[in-house]
Amino acid sequence: MKLTEDKKREISKKNMKIYPYYIMFAYDLLFFYGIKVMFFSEVKGLSDSQILLSTSLYAVFFILMQFPASIIVSKIGKKNTIVLGNIINLFSIIIFMILKTFNGLVVAELISAVAFSLKNLSESNLLTISIPKTNDSNEIFTNIDKKGMAKFYVFSAISTILSGWLYKINPYLPMIFCLISAFISTMISFNFGDLEVEKNNDISLKEYIKELKKGYKFTINSKRLRALLIAVGIICGIISVIETYQLVLLQDIGVSSVEVTLIYALYEISKAAFSLKATDFNKRFKNRSITNILGIFSFCLIFCGIVALLSIPLGIKIALIVILILTMGAMNGTSQILSKKYLNSFTNEKILTCIYSAKGVSDNIFRTIITGVGSFILSITEINIASVVVGLLLIVLTFIISMYMENKVGLSPDEYTQKDIYIR
Repeated sequence: MKLTEDKKREISKKNMKIYPYYIMFAYDLLFFYGIKVMFFSEVKGLSDSQILLSTSLYAVFFILMQFPASIIVSKIGKKNTIVLGNIINLFSIIIFMILKTFNGLVVAELISAVAFSLKNLSESNLLTISIPKTNDSNEIFTNIDKKGMAKFYVFSAISTILSGWLYKINPYLPMIFCLISAFISTMISFNFGDLEVEKNNDISLKEYIKELKKGYKFTINSKRLRALLIAVGIICGIISVIETYQLVLLQDIGVSSVEVTLIYALYEISKAAFSLKATDFNKRFKNRSITNILGIFSFCLIFCGIVALLSIPLGIKIALIVILILTMGAMNGTSQILSKKYLNSFTNEKILTCIYSAKGVSDNIFRTIITGVGSFILSITEINIASVVVGLLLIVLTFIISMYMENKVGLSPDEYTQKDIYIR
């Protein structure tokens, strides 16, 4: 069936309208991470090392799934891939709920990695192809995306607080609410319009793979994309360290579990508020935005460690650390929006699947490396010293990435070489 121009506009408007509400429920698991460790250790009887290992295995599974997921997106289209990813996600949550052994947890992580690989490669791409091709397309994408992310962060903050209370009533209640949230996202995904009904299903798998290889070759050869993927990957890795370190630091200075939950909720709200201001941040700092975000992360980590070491009243110490944590939350929310804004710039929708696939690989490689370094440092020293050390190392890393990105990122479109502009 061939779509008329009026029908395409109707579908595009519908997709852009419901996308923020979809992301609110679908960006990540809700009601889950606040009770994840307690649920698997207290209810399922798994050790902390097994839980940590399962997280690492998820990253490996996610990396391995990128190429197969790219083929699926190319073959069945972005809308159908989103629906498929959400349905698979429901099964992963059910397995999380019913598993009894570590092997069950590994299976659940594998299925979850499959689900989020499919979702990761198709969600932003669907929004991209739904936006009219104008000079402001990237800005429209960013405005819609940040609305969805802000809604998700606020809902995540609320669900984090509620999950702790629900867990006390019954450990399975947060998981049931997690499943309900995922079910809602699945139902919303069915309502996206399909702009790819004219896809040529007669194209062979061999030709799809050839096209994907061309896309991956472009991604690797583009100096601009290499620099962006490295920078975004480093941000992804350091955020993982920060979100672990801040919880350990708060507990170390004597903050109660209830207060930790509230602070984490404020952290999520800070992400929501500043994700809406991401474009303002980018307009002010332009091609220095990424390095400034990394620099602020460095500053906050160092001062969190220093404040924790100071002999000052506990109330003042907590207040100062909370301010620093909220600042890191602000940079986290800003970085999530800008990373997609940059990756969507000067690119063709045909190549976006490969770019997001490469991003998935890069993010998880850097997450594994940086969290590994962070875990090692934490294993040999106290959390306050570890925060300072990681902050200092990040300053060095920020300087290196700043030098590498110079003359590669933040140029005007006509300053990029042919290797940085994809032509099908």
